[in-house]
Amino acid sequence: MTDGYIYCFSNQSMPGILKVGMTERTPDARLNEANASDTWRPPTPYHIEFAKKVSNASGKERTLHTLLERHTERINTRREFFRTSPEEVRNFFDLIDGEWWIASYQEDDEESNVKTSEEPSLKANTKSVSGCRDMTKCFEHGQRIRHKCGDGKEWIGIYDSCKNRIEHEGESYKSLSGFAETHYSVDRTDRRKEANGWKECECEVDGEWISTFALYPLLSE
Repeated sequence: MTDGYIYCFSNQSMPGILKVGMTERTPDARLNEANASDTWRPPTPYHIEFAKKVSNASGKERTLHTLLERHTERINTRREFFRTSPEEVRNFFDLIDGEWWIASYQEDDEESNVKTSEEPSLKANTKSVSGCRDMTKCFEHGQRIRHKCGDGKEWIGIYDSCKNRIEHEGESYKSLSGFAETHYSVDRTDRRKEANGWKECECEVDGEWISTFALYPLLSE
């Protein structure tokens, strides 16, 4: 029985669909494989929702797939894609013994230093899984920020650059995580309130919603 990782990947090009599988390498090595240039790769990169180090990884994967097939929709019996939510998949991960994987990069750090792009527009960074974590550098005044927590429930806030806050229905939030966690506390009382706002939220750019997870910072004029 081989040790390895079970993982859950998401992709903003496939809303509501998650890739759940296993790897004998690290989750970020598997992520790099999934995001490698390929004719059939989705137009936006995969992101790691969570992963767990386990013994008998292939057996744990089969158990996960069995549970997901019973309780969610498997898109193709030969593929690892399921129509479900990260919260539901994590509930199944909680049933499996192992050690939660922690990324080597600090995606929770909202003040982390990042490299700036030579392009002035706000766009998803497809070369790295890390990105801008400073709202003053990532968002424009009046930009819409969205968080969804399943079952069609979503909050759309407005970024106020003067306050450096996200405004939503009379409340101000100093971070994306605070915005997402409050949304969960209101609309999803059945789940943990902890949230990684940069990974879970989206921002509106040119009329389209893109993930805030791997944004380039805006360039100053």
